[in-house]
Amino acid sequence: MAEDYSYLGSGIVLIREWNSNEPFVEIGNASAFTVAPQTNTIELADYQNPGGGTANRVDRVTGYNLNYTFHDFNTENFARATRGKATTVAAASVADELVVAAKGAYVPLSKLASSITTVENIAGTTEYDEGTDYRFERGMLFIPEGSTIPASVAGAANISVTYQHGELGQVEAGVTAQKFYEMQFFGANEARGGKHVRLVAHKVTGGLIESMGLIGNEFGAGSVPGALLKDSAKATGSDKSAYFYWQQEK
Repeated sequence: MAEDYSYLGSGIVLIREWNSNEPFVEIGNASAFTVAPQTNTIELADYQNPGGGTANRVDRVTGYNLNYTFHDFNTENFARATRGKATTVAAASVADELVVAAKGAYVPLSKLASSITTVENIAGTTEYDEGTDYRFERGMLFIPEGSTIPASVAGAANISVTYQHGELGQVEAGVTAQKFYEMQFFGANEARGGKHVRLVAHKVTGGLIESMGLIGNEFGAGSVPGALLKDSAKATGSDKSAYFYWQQEK
């Protein structure tokens, strides 16, 4: 009887910039990692018989799509998938940030605040009371209807805020050119008692995230479509692929 090679997989996905000596990093919890060959089908009809049919057919490979879905919404994953740049903003105090406040409205600050020290008028002569003149909510201010903060004149800043923020991760999207990556999948085939499997993709286009679902009833998922490109340096012989290879424990 032939051995059962059924497959039910789980595992980790590693990534680094193509042709770099950087260490591979894990993208974290991933619910999908797929390689899908794309083909262009060319058919020759059977013109010799009235019933028709196909006399010949060639399926030409036009490419390989590589898609993955990550669930760790960290700055590194977002930067790769938005052609952005990830930075860490050190925890700090921000003094006298000038903002526009209006009654019944939120007042975003330049950083996600962890606490508010003072809220004053621009001249610094009047300090407003928390709870009465403003509330600290969602990392910013909310100005209640009963606040004594005067209305802005012609949209000019009307309050000065001093606050603290913790360490922040920040991604500036769309500031880098497309990059190429090397990706490796290391998994376990649960249908064969956890035998190890591996897929090595030599050169992957840096795809863009399909959507950033920030509100929903399910855990967030970042689906990133990409493609495999030819890496001639990996094709060291007629039996070596320029695209990817697969390994598995027997």
